[in-house]
Amino acid sequence: MSSMVWRCLGLWFVCLSAHAALWQGLYRAGAEVNSFQPCPGNLVYWLDGSNDVALSLREYALKHTVRPYQPIYVELVGELRGKQRTGVAAGYDDVLQLQSVEAISLQLPEICQQLPPEG
Repeated sequence: MSSMVWRCLGLWFVCLSAHAALWQGLYRAGAEVNSFQPCPGNLVYWLDGSNDVALSLREYALKHTVRPYQPIYVELVGELRGKQRTGVAAGYDDVLQLQSVEAISLQLPEICQQLPPEG
C-alpha cells in the first residue's frame, strides 16, 4: 500500500492526494483554448497539454463537438500547478496538469448545465 495521504473535500473534486485529485467538470478546446471548469464552480483552469493524454483529449473534443468551444463533460486526474503570469495560461485561475482521463461524455450532467460560460 502506498504511503500517500488522502483528503476528501468539496463537491468538484473527489479526493485529494499529496499530488493529484479526481476532477469533474467541463472541458473546452479551440484556438488558444484548452480549459477545464469544475462542476460546480466559477474557476477556469488551463489544462496543461504537454503529454499524450492531454493531446488525445483535445483531439477527441475537436473531433466530436459540433461548434467551436463546445463543452464536454470529463472526469480527470490531475494536479494544480499554480497560476501562470505569462503566455496563454496567464488568463486562467490556475494550471491543471493532466495525468489521466477517467470518463468523457458529450452529455452534460445537470450540475454542469447551469455553469456560467467561460471567460
